Amino acid sequence: MKVLSLHSAGHDTGVGYFEDGRLAFAVETERLTRVKHDHRSDIALRHVLSQPGVDADGIALVAVSTPVRSALLKIPDLDEAMRRIQAGAPHHRTVCELLGRRVECVVVTHEVSHAALAAHYAGHEDGTLVLVNEGRGQLTRSSLFRVDGTELTWLAKDPLPWYGNGFGWTAIGHLLGFGKSPSVAGKVMALGGYGSPDPAVREQLAAVDPRVMHDLGLAEEVRARLALRPEFAPEFETAAHVVATFQELFTEAVHAVLDRYATRTATGVGPLALGGGCALNIVANSALRTAFGRDLAIPPACGDAGHLAGAGVYALTYVLGQRPDPVGVYGNGTGEARSDVLDALGAAGLTPREYDAGAVVRVLAEGGVVAYSQGAAELGPRALGHRSLLGSPAVPGMRKRMSEELKRREWYRPLGAVMREERFAELFPGAHPSPYMLFEYLLPEGTAPEARHVNGTCRVQTLGPGERRLHGLLAAFEAATGVPALINTSLNGPGRAIAHTAAQVLEDFADSGVDLYVFDEVMAHRDGSR
Repeated sequence: MKVLSLHSAGHDTGVGYFEDGRLAFAVETERLTRVKHDHRSDIALRHVLSQPGVDADGIALVAVSTPVRSALLKIPDLDEAMRRIQAGAPHHRTVCELLGRRVECVVVTHEVSHAALAAHYAGHEDGTLVLVNEGRGQLTRSSLFRVDGTELTWLAKDPLPWYGNGFGWTAIGHLLGFGKSPSVAGKVMALGGYGSPDPAVREQLAAVDPRVMHDLGLAEEVRARLALRPEFAPEFETAAHVVATFQELFTEAVHAVLDRYATRTATGVGPLALGGGCALNIVANSALRTAFGRDLAIPPACGDAGHLAGAGVYALTYVLGQRPDPVGVYGNGTGEARSDVLDALGAAGLTPREYDAGAVVRVLAEGGVVAYSQGAAELGPRALGHRSLLGSPAVPGMRKRMSEELKRREWYRPLGAVMREERFAELFPGAHPSPYMLFEYLLPEGTAPEARHVNGTCRVQTLGPGERRLHGLLAAFEAATGVPALINTSLNGPGRAIAHTAAQVLEDFADSGVDLYVFDEVMAHRDGSR
């Protein structure tokens, strides 16, 4: 069966195409337009439907998460669908018009789409508890679900206080002068490592009227009042303490609600899964994993970008009763034709050469930065080795060079690192791995110092041998230098979405401090030498 899965409205839109239960093609709009959080889903839809192997005429079902862009997808009874969803229905089954054809359609509630994708990464195991936690969904800011056999049951709506969800992170960002964009939370969270929880700040935040979550006028009044207090002054040190305090409150709130609803078994708690943008909070994720003594199922595209698959997963699993295949992380678009790579290098005046792992290792070992692109890109916001900037975490000043100079990010923001699974197991015996870079670990002193945050932690990606090229590169780099990891950050210039093609990479970095460009089997040195 061929199913089109859409996130058609709001930020981070995208489109997925399932064939016989397999996500055969997917793309996030922002990867095509380079506009972060792009809402123009029609661009992604046209792109997907034009791909070889996508049978547009054979699509038998459209699954779309709410809200729905009615100009893109014509649903005659959309008003009725939204009335049912506002009343609490997890989905509405109807028909729609796609490319001039009437096609069966499942309109999936926003929160349910998130939950279905998280449950999918948990294997839809019976009894799985799923927390969907975000800034704003269709009906809630946080929701709890449980997998009950063949059903996804909605247990609770808004079980978390204002400081336990994404609204709270946006509010703290606004209070500290960071604005209100979807990117604010990530910038603000990094401050917490430079501060410590402050009892006076905690008292003020805990005393905030809980109605702020639904009354934006009241929220603005509270913000203005707090901004006058000295403990909320916008200076860096004060802001760091505020964020550290808020992170503590947030983590405690999430732990409390999961603990209250978790299924108890003879060996501990049942499966736990997280969805929604707040599942990108690595501090909370790591604390929860420790507290519950078990791994957590979190999709790499746990934010709104995941709807491009979540709506389809829900329709297939919980409406049609068909279990989709596991969703691979490297499924955003396709790899690039060699001819297009060569054209892009030629236009930039660079000389192409065949990929040489030894040459790449030498550049990294000598303190160079490598723009590394391989095959289809990652789904979600994390660079996981297919659209990455790589550098040595042992070279002094490398964090500043890559983060501040190349990407022009705030000086206090940390960088992640990629490490082979087997090496990770030696450094962190008994620890759960982190294939999607969603957890933090205390790095031993002297290990990858330029990837180490001020509090001694690092957001680590653990890489298995299935990713043969990068896995081999890591092994060769360690053999040459003794360093067990590489700095791994997303391949994008300032304010841009992650680059998708060689032309986009060179647009961002051709005149920058990148020393070597790698595009699948082709590479080029910046200065044309070697």
